[in-house]
Amino acid sequence: MGQRSEDLENLAIELFAGKRVLIVEDEYFLADETRRKLEKAGATVIGPVAGVSAALDLVENEEIDAAILDVHLEGDFVFPVADELERRDIPFVFATAFNPSVIPTRFTGFALCEKPTELGKIAEALFGQRPAEYH
Repeated sequence: MGQRSEDLENLAIELFAGKRVLIVEDEYFLADETRRKLEKAGATVIGPVAGVSAALDLVENEEIDAAILDVHLEGDFVFPVADELERRDIPFVFATAFNPSVIPTRFTGFALCEKPTELGKIAEALFGQRPAEYH
């Protein structure tokens, strides 16, 4: 990674500072790595949680500024959580290695980041000036 792209990545990650970010991820090590990176960037992590019902409970009971959602959780899809976040006008991204064709067309305007999560890209999608590809 060149210095310029590394600087842009760090600048984007700084967008997480002071934010409350929900992590919905069923792969423990990936969830923990993402949690540590977000906390290092100054975010407060909500979760991580590995299932739809636990995520919906947090959305209902916690103050959340943004969310990072794995698409496929313990045999379920995360779309009920995405629907509730959208209803509450909370920005989110899908972070998945799953085939993007399973994502319903109602979510085609949301950012999709491949695993392992690229926090700079995610921060830009959630909080930054959104490039056309994120609209």
